[in-house]
Amino acid sequence: MHPKKLRFLSAILLIVLTTTTSFAQQRIVQDISNNNWQLWLDPIAQWQNDVLFTPPVDLKKLPVNLPTGGWQALEKGESKTVQLPATVEEFHWGLNKNSFGVSGNYLGISWFTTQVDVPAAMKGKRIVLHFESVRFRAEVFVNKELAGYDLINGTPFDVDITDYVTLGKLNSIAVRITDPNGNFDWRDSSNYMWGDYRTNPTHGFGGITGKVSIVATEKVFVNDVFIKNKPSLNEIDAEISLTNNTSATFKGNVLLEVNERKTGVSVWSKTYPIEAVSGNNASQSFTVKVDNAKLWDVDNPNLYVLKTTIKKDNVVKDIVEKKFGFRWFEVKDIEGDKQFYLNNKRIVVRTAISWGFWPVNGIAPSDELAKKQIADAKAIGLNMLNFHRTIGQTNVLDYADEMGLLYYQEPGGNQFPANQFNPKNELEKKQADFYFAARDEKFFRMIKRDRSHPSLVIYNMHNERGAEPQQKDSLQMQAGHKLDPTRIMTYNSSNGAIKIGPDTRFKLHLLPYDNQFYKYGWFDQHHAGGPGVYHDNLYNNPKSYGKFTDHKDEIIYYGEEGAIGTPPRLQLIRDEILKRGKNIGWESDDYLKWYDAYDNFLKKNDFEKSFPNVDSLTRQMGNVAFYYQGRTIENIRINNTIDGYAVNGWESMKLENHSGIVDNYRNLKGDADVIARYNKPLYVAVKLNHKVLSVKDTTTVDFFIVNEKDVKGAYDLKVKATNNKKETVWTKTIPVTVSGGIKYGELLSSGNKFAPETEGYTKITAELVSKDNSVIAMGSDELFAVKLNKEKMASNIMVADTTGVIGKYFDSEKINFKNYKSGNPSGNCLVIGAFKPLQTGNPLVTDLLEWVNNGNTIVVVNDIDTWATHFAKKEAADYRGFKTLGTSWYGGNYFVKDSKWFEGLPQSCVFNWEYQCFAAYNRNRIGLRMFNGETIVGCVSDHKQEVYSALSVIPHGRGKIILCALDIFACIKENAVVKKAEGDGENAAMNTFNVSAKNKANIVGQQLLLNLLK
Repeated sequence: MHPKKLRFLSAILLIVLTTTTSFAQQRIVQDISNNNWQLWLDPIAQWQNDVLFTPPVDLKKLPVNLPTGGWQALEKGESKTVQLPATVEEFHWGLNKNSFGVSGNYLGISWFTTQVDVPAAMKGKRIVLHFESVRFRAEVFVNKELAGYDLINGTPFDVDITDYVTLGKLNSIAVRITDPNGNFDWRDSSNYMWGDYRTNPTHGFGGITGKVSIVATEKVFVNDVFIKNKPSLNEIDAEISLTNNTSATFKGNVLLEVNERKTGVSVWSKTYPIEAVSGNNASQSFTVKVDNAKLWDVDNPNLYVLKTTIKKDNVVKDIVEKKFGFRWFEVKDIEGDKQFYLNNKRIVVRTAISWGFWPVNGIAPSDELAKKQIADAKAIGLNMLNFHRTIGQTNVLDYADEMGLLYYQEPGGNQFPANQFNPKNELEKKQADFYFAARDEKFFRMIKRDRSHPSLVIYNMHNERGAEPQQKDSLQMQAGHKLDPTRIMTYNSSNGAIKIGPDTRFKLHLLPYDNQFYKYGWFDQHHAGGPGVYHDNLYNNPKSYGKFTDHKDEIIYYGEEGAIGTPPRLQLIRDEILKRGKNIGWESDDYLKWYDAYDNFLKKNDFEKSFPNVDSLTRQMGNVAFYYQGRTIENIRINNTIDGYAVNGWESMKLENHSGIVDNYRNLKGDADVIARYNKPLYVAVKLNHKVLSVKDTTTVDFFIVNEKDVKGAYDLKVKATNNKKETVWTKTIPVTVSGGIKYGELLSSGNKFAPETEGYTKITAELVSKDNSVIAMGSDELFAVKLNKEKMASNIMVADTTGVIGKYFDSEKINFKNYKSGNPSGNCLVIGAFKPLQTGNPLVTDLLEWVNNGNTIVVVNDIDTWATHFAKKEAADYRGFKTLGTSWYGGNYFVKDSKWFEGLPQSCVFNWEYQCFAAYNRNRIGLRMFNGETIVGCVSDHKQEVYSALSVIPHGRGKIILCALDIFACIKENAVVKKAEGDGENAAMNTFNVSAKNKANIVGQQLLLNLLK
């Protein structure tokens, strides 16, 4: 091989390398990531119409692209000092004077340069530059000569620099990065163009996105170690691959040693003869069996290290260490019910989808953040996370291995237009050839890099792929499965209506150590959009609740579920930004402005007594999504048929995906226990079919056990209800039988009736008690009861409502009123529903405003924009338009301060399940830009740097105008109820709230209406 020819040996990056200089024959590793690198931009360099090359690359055939102005311009130009990983966007977001949204992105050429000492101890060795990842294209120069080229972004590659370096002296390293395109959202299905080429879609950050090392080895060295787990739990196969860069066949020995990672204690060792002909050799497999091996699982992540030592004539040639775990993940069919098993124990996976965004540099986590990601997931009780629509990072998997968390990985950007698979002309052929070569190389590198991590258990090729698998897709799956036959591999994770029967588009998959394609047995369906808040229609009875299924003969995995957007922990993020510097990071400016908007609102509108700081507000908003996800996770667990559930999603970023459990800085957006309690391995699930109702109305209480601890036998279920005065108002003892085993969710008792006698919160608690009176498990739920209070209402009410809805409701509650049509109202309180303003007399004066000025009250509960605009024209309201609040991935939340207007209702809180009649996504949800009066209910939407009013009281003379944007009208209006199965559509969950006026939860909205009349 020509000495300047780049050799792509990405497998070497799999290896945990032994760094030492004590023996000349051992490999030397020099991490240069923390060197001072200079980042220099070359914005006028041309790249748009470059010819692109996929591996393997012959450097002699490549153009040599020097810095604009030559090397002197690069060396003397204005640059920033950085450490790796780093991206241009980390330091130059908004370089174009517009940091808003996605506008501040940099496209084009940048250079990362450093000086490195290559020690004389490396003489005679093969020396490579070892990149964990870059984006998008890297042209690597050593001492101003082109030494390497790669554009398989996000994956490891090596550059042989043996013939380019000067030993014992400083050597210059310069990496020319091209960032041609990219996204800042979740989509990985649209190809991005680079000149004539279709490129693999990825997030649009340009830079060196992983660590960089210099690695020196002997001419014969280990290029890969693959730990193959097996169904026999205490066995692995160690596949060792050697490279021999000499002309003679190498004959030597390999010593394999297995040590406990924590203690270093040796548990197994053996020596084998080994040979390697010239070049890259096929792997050689060695079976390792460790008696009494400590297994790796999510609760006990026991790790071992396989130390591979290559010797010839008792001289050490190479040493490589690889950590691993003894574990086996599989699908079993138990009496017609397909289930996941980890180490022969059933496991129901609870996960969340991570889009691969990170703070500061955008795309690459620090070790601290990688560890925080795993710690967060463990804190809320998840047992898995997903690399979703993007390739993952090795330091994240390292911490998952060490801390005990499963992982599911997609390569991202693996899709290609279905109508382009068979090219019809030369241009299409050029595009297809390039794309498929790049996507396959990326997928194969990912597998080689990650296949020994015990945490990684599932590969998925595409997300929401709309096309049937083509022959190229099947070949790619087969090739990937050959590289790693130990894991499950699926073709698609799907939205839409999935067929119950066989289906290659939705269900195609491969199982461990099985080369047969299966088109039945894997049911993965998305219901991505959430309902906005937990509501009472999500649990009706033991056979009717959100996510109920009785489909057992396939794996049931709900792959994207229940997006409810909430803001990030802005105060915590602000603190981090100010520590680092407000001009560093691609999101910093937006987050600081976002925080300021919330902070100013709380201070200027007298909300600080209810929310002392911004964090107290955003954390409670996070709990809205946390509570919904927790209760839905509980539903899938009591179901006992569902095998996996994925929260949509994991991290939020500044522009969208606000449904994340954590923000981009990996702060949990709510209180961990709100979700964690529903992920416990053993507890009693208390299910109420009405959590919000009137005093003396009835709710039905069902009790299930979530039981992953094999509790079984006869027990008593001791139930009690405690009101907000801490009084026990109901007790009951129910004999129950618990099955245990793999029955992880089981109904214990159903149909128990309870009617609250007092207003406010009542807590229902259940304890599973053994015959010796020991508490084995417990659980609880709350309800909120409203005692409709009509005292102190206005004495003379008038109603302006052409629909008759308000009048009909008042009649039902025996509230006296008169209808208003025009002129000066005869009462002291006018309630406006569907009614248009009437203009009379002076443009700044109306009969109504004169009437209010004299000490009367207008309450507007419908056509709010029309009336707010009307009063703004009359200079009575400083109103500047409205904002429709976001839903699902964007989200929008209400919050209320302590106020007389909310007497008998929860106050100083964010609207959660108690306010489901207002917060659900299928309600009319808007916020008003009000700049006078008193805001009682505030609201926010997606990432907008402003806070709106949902309920304002505007003094006018001796009277007042109350503008209520909350959907009170819907709480008293009868709507046609159309039954929709949740599985009918991806966003069907958004419409699951019961819109009938008979919905008991509407009592909250009805009480608020009456309060506004006082």
